[in-house]
Amino acid sequence: MNMNKTKGKFIVFEGIDGSGISTQTEKLKNNFFNKYGMKAVLAKEPSEGPIGTMIRQVLSGRMTDVKRDSLALLFAADRLDHNNNKIAPILEQGDFVICDRYLWSSLAYQGIENDLTWIQEINKYALKPDLTIFIRVRPEISLQRIYSCRFKTEIFEKKDILQQVLDNYINLFGQWKNSGQQVVEIDGEREPEWVEKEINKVIESLWF
Repeated sequence: MNMNKTKGKFIVFEGIDGSGISTQTEKLKNNFFNKYGMKAVLAKEPSEGPIGTMIRQVLSGRMTDVKRDSLALLFAADRLDHNNNKIAPILEQGDFVICDRYLWSSLAYQGIENDLTWIQEINKYALKPDLTIFIRVRPEISLQRIYSCRFKTEIFEKKDILQQVLDNYINLFGQWKNSGQQVVEIDGEREPEWVEKEINKVIESLWF
């Protein structure tokens, strides 16, 4: 390991399904290389590890009869595994990590049917992001996008559920901002090029 290299930064994208976070994480990774000549590694939750694979089967409906509190525990376990085996080692090397969903997703989605304090407790050892980017869209816009590109939805992709999730996200944004965490909200209903430019402005103001 290069001991002269500074620790990398951990950037997390959050938002309801269909908000465009997967598109924007890819764009930001490319911009790090093309604009700054820096390496950024993409990460995603659920992770590609063994626990993340199980979670994706639950979300798709292929694995049934998993209780919501059990699912919350699986997410917490996957997050620690993800931290230990991918995110933390990359940050220690001095590279940036750009993560598609993280802690807020557990609090926003699992928080619908589980106690938020309990979810915070089981995730208390998760790494804190250096920046959380919340891409905000309304559920009706979200579902329009989902239906236009997929034939099958996942278990949380219903308008009433997505509205509850969005409300949770809005509350989380306010709480983290008031506590001094580095968070930013972007209007995800604008065209993707505009969203990309706004994200780049935030990144440049913080680190370049």
